[in-house]
Amino acid sequence: MARFVLKLQCCAIALALLFCAAAEAAKKKTSPPPPPAAQEQPAPIVDHPLDALTADEIEAVAKLLRQSGAADDKTLFGIISLDEPPKADVLAWTPGREFQRHAFAILRKDQKTYEARVDLKSAKVISVTEVPGKFPMIMNAMWERARDAFIKDKRFATALARRGISDSSTVFCTPNSAGYFPPEPGTGHFLLKVPCFSSKDKLHPALARPIEGLMGVVDGESGEVISVLDHEMVGLPPAPQGYGETLPPRDEAAAPAEILVSEPGNIKFSGQLMVNWLKWNFHLRADKRAGLVVSLVRFKDGERMRNLAYEMNVSEMFVPYMDPNPTWSYRTFMDVGEFGLGYLISSLAPGIDCPASAYYVDLTFPNDVGGAYTKQRALCIFERPTGDPVWRHYSSGRNDVQGEPQLELVVRIIPTLGNYDYVTDYVFDPNGNIKLRVGATGFDAIKSSEAADMDAPTAAADTTYGNLIAPYTVAPYHDHYFSFRLDMDVDQPENTFVRNTFTPTPVKDAGGRTSIWSLKGQRFLKEGPIVEDDASMNGALYRLQNSNEKNRLKQNPSLWFNANHDSESLLDQADTPQSRANFSSHQFWISKYNPDELWSAGLYPNLSQKDEGLPQFVSDGEDITNQDIVVWYTMGFRHVTRPEDFPILPTFWHELTIRPTFFFDRSQSMTFNSGHDQPAGQ
Repeated sequence: MARFVLKLQCCAIALALLFCAAAEAAKKKTSPPPPPAAQEQPAPIVDHPLDALTADEIEAVAKLLRQSGAADDKTLFGIISLDEPPKADVLAWTPGREFQRHAFAILRKDQKTYEARVDLKSAKVISVTEVPGKFPMIMNAMWERARDAFIKDKRFATALARRGISDSSTVFCTPNSAGYFPPEPGTGHFLLKVPCFSSKDKLHPALARPIEGLMGVVDGESGEVISVLDHEMVGLPPAPQGYGETLPPRDEAAAPAEILVSEPGNIKFSGQLMVNWLKWNFHLRADKRAGLVVSLVRFKDGERMRNLAYEMNVSEMFVPYMDPNPTWSYRTFMDVGEFGLGYLISSLAPGIDCPASAYYVDLTFPNDVGGAYTKQRALCIFERPTGDPVWRHYSSGRNDVQGEPQLELVVRIIPTLGNYDYVTDYVFDPNGNIKLRVGATGFDAIKSSEAADMDAPTAAADTTYGNLIAPYTVAPYHDHYFSFRLDMDVDQPENTFVRNTFTPTPVKDAGGRTSIWSLKGQRFLKEGPIVEDDASMNGALYRLQNSNEKNRLKQNPSLWFNANHDSESLLDQADTPQSRANFSSHQFWISKYNPDELWSAGLYPNLSQKDEGLPQFVSDGEDITNQDIVVWYTMGFRHVTRPEDFPILPTFWHELTIRPTFFFDRSQSMTFNSGHDQPAGQ
């Protein structure tokens, strides 16, 4: 099968040429020629209001801000991104019409943070506003400064010597976000916290051998080492088998398995990155913070293109570790707002991360100094047969099986945040379902232990907050909370959020039956978290409903949120990390649409002192009945670590399925392929 490599910002003509070349190559059973060299490619196009900023546009924003005096050569840019046009304008837009082109930037200049808006068409700076006390995402220059400053600090060398390490070149240090824990020294500075690891054995990854009890607290702007935590000394855990520079041979060689789709497949592209697949149509945009934004999701129902979603994306992640040790308790990461899924997106390996026959897309992101860079193969798009029937029925009279094979389209990115890789999928199927999937892989964060096994005298104490996963190696328990911002539109923006609960009901004269269950409906009138009550403890169906339209049976079209993973945070609401990430305290939140409310923990979660996200968004309790509303879904799961996670974590999947309900007049499963009749076995 042919491999496809596309540029996000190639024009439609270039895409067509690539696809044609790939199709010819597939016929010849050879690989297609590589895409044209960068200098030969057509200039990036912008032909849609939600297209990502091009590299030229990113650089133009920085240039305009420098020319205006808002930035200088030392200014760092936490964000340069598309400032979206009004939603109503986008929904009313048709190809060929003019649209605004604005950019939003967050600047860090002279230890102050500023927000700027720029009109790219008129080449003018619209506004520059200081935002006191706020810190943008961690930028590479600060990461490097904090690391280098800690390594050069005399207290660092002393702490290593206490542990019998005389050569600092055998030590690898990697700064983390610091969180907010007043009144620790350095509050108000651009803090990073720096743990270290032994790299003497040249393991991959180097984080396999932590130097326990040692951590630096460093100002990432000035390079000042605020403090050095030098606590208990625990010997390095042994080098784990399988972590070397090359992987060991597998115990058993598995026969290769490939996902094959008949050429040329059903995926079509247009514009910067508009995707058409069977009856689906949607737009994709790279984003430094969210990684990927999926917009304008539509499904063709007869001759009508129907809206399902205006925008969907990961809005925040909260990963608190459950170890009270001072060098661990701060690890309460908010990976989207502190680091950025797009900033740490990884290149995809054909045949491992995605099928070799997938379309691979290079994504362009802003860097920290006002320029842009391209991450190769940062996105893959592919269709696959699942091996399951989308529907089937066996007829004993005819002795045959009628049915259809299931086919689905996958849009995938994989950000790598420290030790974790998060496979993030948007999956579409011909029935009109949308599935949001996150697969956690990579490897567990580990700490040294005195205990080699659970019979050791210290084992009980060593495993209070985690499990032994290898000799002398403990992986602390932790949580993962993914907050998805789901601006769904059931045909139109004006919708209502409904909960149906299962209600046990006694009955009489029912042929011996004494009880059944029925569904009881409840509409939510005000924005806020969806709190479970006694009725919902028996199970509930959550739907976004269009009360203004009806199907042929006079039912209101809806989208049903079928959640398979819904753990909520157990942390005390007064706990400082929890108080900054309270979106994790509920599975669903509902807010009235506001173009400035995009991030579950607020625009500035890095070093934030309070939660400025969802609790603030809904604090005024606006009416959400038949309004343009946003559903915020928390995909939460608790990671109880195991030896089976080590030395590498098998991908652990979690998902939400959004199902049309009363949306279509009939099943869609027989409308994309012709039926198949197969004789049944005897």
